[in-house]
Amino acid sequence: MGAGPPLTDLLYRHLEETPQSPQFENLRRKVTALTDRYQFFHWHVAFLDVFQVPEELSSADPRVDTGVYNEGAGWNGGFDVVLGNPPWERIKIQEKEWFAQRNPEIAAARNAAARREMIAALQSNDPALFAAFTADKRKVEGESHFIRVSQRYPLCGRGDINTYTVFAELDRFLLSGRGRVGMVCPSGIATDDTTKFFFQDLMQSQSLASMYDFENRQGLFVAVHRSYKFCLLTMTGADIRTRETEFVFLAWNIGDLDDKWRRSKLSAADFAMLNSNTATLATFRSRRDADTTKQIYGRVPVLMKETPTENRWGITFKQGLFNKTSDSDKFRARDDLEARGFTLEGNHYVRGAERYLPLYEAKMFDTYNHRFAEVVLSATALVRQGQARQFSGNELVDADVLPQPRYWVAGHDVETRLDFWDHAGLIGFRDVTSSTNERTSLFSILPRVAVGHTAPLVFAKEDIRTCVSYLSHCSSFVFDDCTRQKFGGIHLTYSYLKQLPVIPPHTYAPDLLGFITPRVLELTYTVWVLQPFARDLGYDGDPFVWNEERRFIMRRQLDALNFHLYGIERADV
Repeated sequence: MGAGPPLTDLLYRHLEETPQSPQFENLRRKVTALTDRYQFFHWHVAFLDVFQVPEELSSADPRVDTGVYNEGAGWNGGFDVVLGNPPWERIKIQEKEWFAQRNPEIAAARNAAARREMIAALQSNDPALFAAFTADKRKVEGESHFIRVSQRYPLCGRGDINTYTVFAELDRFLLSGRGRVGMVCPSGIATDDTTKFFFQDLMQSQSLASMYDFENRQGLFVAVHRSYKFCLLTMTGADIRTRETEFVFLAWNIGDLDDKWRRSKLSAADFAMLNSNTATLATFRSRRDADTTKQIYGRVPVLMKETPTENRWGITFKQGLFNKTSDSDKFRARDDLEARGFTLEGNHYVRGAERYLPLYEAKMFDTYNHRFAEVVLSATALVRQGQARQFSGNELVDADVLPQPRYWVAGHDVETRLDFWDHAGLIGFRDVTSSTNERTSLFSILPRVAVGHTAPLVFAKEDIRTCVSYLSHCSSFVFDDCTRQKFGGIHLTYSYLKQLPVIPPHTYAPDLLGFITPRVLELTYTVWVLQPFARDLGYDGDPFVWNEERRFIMRRQLDALNFHLYGIERADV
């Protein structure tokens, strides 16, 4: 169609004066094509009986019978009831999914860099497919750009945008002063970082009447994963104020809403105390959970406070050491290294003085165990080809057995990324998790190796023994419970961790360190590759034998200590 001249007011005036101009017909076709493609819609034009647009905005009556004058929209009125179940889709092209049916070979590319090369080659190999992909990508990027910069969605037009958040802000926008919105949407509307400004505004303006949160365990939505969480959200118009919002969390079916034990209420002041940084919501299984959590936050400071700035641990985070997209040129597969003459020693590839270190993914480790699983390649899967094979108890007893990764990275590249860190061990945690899993907070000590972006790393300015205490704290049952209450998506991001209550480092006096350190050491040091970490802690012996019963006892002892540190009464434990 061609870009043509810019659609300026001068051009429109010219076409009004010369409607028979060929340029007018070209513009009409262009506008029609764009309208069909983007489905433009104007609420105040489509619903003339609902929205009244005053001729002079400066003289608009802010209080008329049809509702509150909406300065952002420029109209009076609005709907008394808005009901909806909007789509739950990211406004972003997913190349694997897009090509899965159209060109499976591209979808199955080894990594993102290889996929980009194959897509570029389509310009000559399959111009029609390349044009279709480019058009869809342009459409999505245009929609995303409009949502972010137009100021039409100032609260939800942020981050990795999902359509349901845009609809939530739109539904509220369309409401009359005395109206109500009822919608079905992911529970992330209240717990995700990208929607925190929207949810904060709902609470501060006392516009949230209720939120009933569900787990999809009973398949209420057949096409949605059973672990996914969604909610029934009820919002009010500007003339209605809700002093306390009613919540129900982790319901399985509609009947659970009648269970008074599940119902809890939070005021705007409660919300501010529990969410001092992120303005996202904690989720409670019961009213008693809510009361206990309020007590915890009243006694224990959050990890990092933003206003005023406070970071008692001196914590910094890194999204792993290597990103699968931007660093994919550094990744080497087994076949490539062996063809170049490297040999496998443990899970390192060695050729003379050269060494390639394993690239750890989050699926490879679990709490106090960096040998939870190794990565095996699926011969049939187009998506998630790297599958986890969990180690057996017999394998874990062997102090020489190490997990094999999917990729390896040159040792000098790893050391370049870790030049600021003097310790042998790394503290990593799983990015992808869920509040419906057995455990949500999964931390572990990792060897000094390459780490992918799915395993964020934590670096603290404290000495290594105190850092180990932080690991123990984040691996405790009570911390996991706090995490589950604050976590609503599938990515445990820094923003979640920053707002969690964490025992400050000065609490860990020598007697506490003397209790914690040997237990964490024994739980962690079960393989020779972690010997440098053990030496950092002052231990020069052999690895400890993997013993499930003993490990269970030590973890429960550490759990008990953390219950005491949090000040949790036995009945609440």
